Amino acid sequence: MVDQNTMESVTGAANATGGADSVSGGKPQASAVPTVLMGAQYVRSVTFNALDSALIHTRPPVRPNTAMTLDVLARQVAENRPEFEVDVVLNCVGRADAPVEGGEGAVLFETQITYSGMFSLRNATAETLEPLLLVEAPKMLFPAARNYLADITREAGFLPVIIQHVDFLALWHSRRQQTQNNTAG
Repeated sequence: MVDQNTMESVTGAANATGGADSVSGGKPQASAVPTVLMGAQYVRSVTFNALDSALIHTRPPVRPNTAMTLDVLARQVAENRPEFEVDVVLNCVGRADAPVEGGEGAVLFETQITYSGMFSLRNATAETLEPLLLVEAPKMLFPAARNYLADITREAGFLPVIIQHVDFLALWHSRRQQTQNNTAG
């Protein structure tokens, strides 16, 4: 949803009675819905290393075999303020096809992209803070980060790296489970 007055992207956490847009008797419900508002989004940092680039540019483009890791980080901008910077960090390595005799293919490129955004939280509680910052905010940033990765690999002379949709809720649950296992062990 887009707030027409500020042109900020808005995502609310659905409540148990039917979601963020539920109304009661034609009036909004009294309980305030936790919401995240996106302000600016930007490339915070990028590194791209094309190995043996002279050889790469003398052959037809190849589609590298890619390995990717993705992480989400969030930090509060100032104490006692509801503003946060959220990072989606993409680490991608592109390799040539593996040699016939086995092993890994040669590394063609390595890149790390940190795509960030500024977010404000409204009506957030301790229970909704993490889901808003580590699930909803990266959902808003991911399409631009994915496009940036495709563009930078294409600009470097490779076929663009196209990644599929990421389930940030599953990623968040996985990270929480891993943290719980580490603290229990």
